[in-house]
Amino acid sequence: MIPIFIILICIVILDHLINRHQIKKKKIDVSDLGIKYVNKLHKYGEKTLYWITMIIMILSITDFQQLRLFIFIGPGITFAYRTIMKWKFAKQNRTYLLSAVSCGLFIVGTIVYGLLHYIEMI
Repeated sequence: MIPIFIILICIVILDHLINRHQIKKKKIDVSDLGIKYVNKLHKYGEKTLYWITMIIMILSITDFQQLRLFIFIGPGITFAYRTIMKWKFAKQNRTYLLSAVSCGLFIVGTIVYGLLHYIEMI
């Protein structure tokens, strides 16, 4: 469980630093950073993914330790969905880049946790 917390803390710190740099470099307007849904499909799709992710995370922590990889996969899928929806329907404000960074970090977190778990099994 400790590696999960360390990886999540690293993801949060890297996400904050990279996104702050992207906001300055790409000149992303700060007022566009709030959660704004581009349409109803985006709104309900993201909320559905969020609740599915929360349920899977709770189950993987309490009962099914073999599903702990989904602690990283679920948020990665949610951020990927957010990135695609914002990129497809709201390209002009470029906030999809920030969601893409978060998605990428969760994918890297999945790989790192998978490798650590594999090394522990050897």
